[in-house]
Amino acid sequence: MNETEKEEVGKVAGGVAGALSGARIGSMIPVPVLGTFLGAVAGGVVGSEVGKRVGKAFINAGNAFVSTMKDDEPVSS
Repeated sequence: MNETEKEEVGKVAGGVAGALSGARIGSMIPVPVLGTFLGAVAGGVVGSEVGKRVGKAFINAGNAFVSTMKDDEPVSS
């Protein structure tokens, strides 16, 4: 998986998580549908930008962890 693909995965995951949490927060606005919609849009934008940066780090950390667990050689001290 190259760096662009990692950014895209993080962007999508962050956008979805941001939209869901933004919709939840936006539903506190007393206008029935408008608050939820605006919260979801704002949360999606912020979440996708954060996800682009953070997602790559999570994927790299996961790959490092898995490759460490696959290593058959004992650790020498």
